[in-house]
Amino acid sequence: MLRYIRITLIILFVAAFLGAGALWLYQYTHEDTSPPAFRSDTDLLEVSVTDPSEALVEGLYAYDNMDGDLSGQIRVRDISTLINETDVKVSYIVFDEASNYATYSRTVRYKDYSSPRFKLLRPMVFNMGDTVNFRGSVTVTDQRDGDISGRLRLEESNVLNSTPGTYTARLSATNRMGDTIYLPLTIQIVDKSASRPVIELTEYLVYLQQGETVKFRRYLASVKDPLLSGEEEIPLSKVSINQSGVDMDSPGVYEVYYYYTGESGELATAILTVVVE
Repeated sequence: MLRYIRITLIILFVAAFLGAGALWLYQYTHEDTSPPAFRSDTDLLEVSVTDPSEALVEGLYAYDNMDGDLSGQIRVRDISTLINETDVKVSYIVFDEASNYATYSRTVRYKDYSSPRFKLLRPMVFNMGDTVNFRGSVTVTDQRDGDISGRLRLEESNVLNSTPGTYTARLSATNRMGDTIYLPLTIQIVDKSASRPVIELTEYLVYLQQGETVKFRRYLASVKDPLLSGEEEIPLSKVSINQSGVDMDSPGVYEVYYYYTGESGELATAILTVVVE
């Protein structure tokens, strides 16, 4: 009886051993060690900056020898900063069920891309002793990132708010694509005066196209003189304009100056910053 039990146990042990070996051999010979493969319709994809993120995988496919079509599981791995004025490198990744993965990269062109833009909320004129607050005076907007005013930086400035005069400053801002823009500004520090007239503009910073014909008087809003009756309207024709420094045929940043002499003999000056693209 014991001999029969012993033989039975041996047979079961051998069967279990052979079964485990067969399972190992099956898993070894059928293990998925091959990564998926990518295929792209194009190495240069053109999209709009307003397109959803799904547009970045357009025309891109992935296939695995065990799992089949994995195109729906492709993910954007990374987007580079700009490599020229409109192009970025986009890298992709896809996993199969065995956690094998493949990567791929191609160039994506934003066909309607344009750099961020500055906006002046107020004239850059400050009373002597006042804080020259650039962040409260300038905003920056980007097509993709929206408001990036928090990335505004003061690159350089020679402003002395304790001394009346004309000074310069240079601002910059960078969006997520690594596109850095710069804006030189003229800053005026003036004595506090209850009799100085004020020239108001509709805009204090405008973007214009190269070669465009512009009448800069259209940016005049009003002229106010404290020594005149509040009901007396000052004709805008009395404002002198100096636009000699603007070259509409050459991209760059320029300034237009508006002048008016008030009843007190004090001179009012307004500056329009012009960016020619």
